[in-house]
Amino acid sequence: MPTSTELSNARHHHSDASTHASHNPPNALAQNAEPGPSPDQSGNPDDDDSAGTDGNTATHARTVAAPTVRRPTIADGAHMWRIASDSGELDVNTPYAYALLARDFHDTCRVATVADEAVGFVTGYRRPEAPTTLFVWQIAVEPAFRGRNIGGLLLDALVRDLVDIVAVETTVTQTNDSSRRLFGKFADRHDARMSESPLFAAGHFPDAHEAEPLLTISGLAH
Repeated sequence: MPTSTELSNARHHHSDASTHASHNPPNALAQNAEPGPSPDQSGNPDDDDSAGTDGNTATHARTVAAPTVRRPTIADGAHMWRIASDSGELDVNTPYAYALLARDFHDTCRVATVADEAVGFVTGYRRPEAPTTLFVWQIAVEPAFRGRNIGGLLLDALVRDLVDIVAVETTVTQTNDSSRRLFGKFADRHDARMSESPLFAAGHFPDAHEAEPLLTISGLAH
């Protein structure tokens, strides 16, 4: 999502920029570093990245373990920042911002762990004027754990827990095909409708940035 969003919401929203810009929370849009074997400017070819191994037995054991999804704690803030920084795809917020999200918005954020190690996260918040709408800000998964649908698991677990949420919003650039697939498949799984409308134009940003149209997924079936 900038998310988006992760929402939804990487640079090129949920996108994959090769440079990491540090932003304070009010200025960072939703972005998602969605997993995929070969991330392009907009994420991966799959919903989730392909997990790679280097032949090391311990590494291989970690990549095949089943992920667990839970609410983040303040201690997870540093891990979320690291995952965002390592993604090579997100507009990276400050470590302080991730600590605040983990403390103040833990109900609308989730962390995925494997063997007690944080390997992915999604951040989001409820729209103040529409409390039954969830805005997905960022989704990111460690490169070594991509290709396992962890991004989809994070979204599904979050919406499953938020039983009163009837719609999900995120922003995704036109070139971010992987994020669009991620949210399209999420909408299909939940028998929901996905629509697109203008939101942030390129001129709204002080740097070189693509427009961030709004994706709205409504009519969620829990």
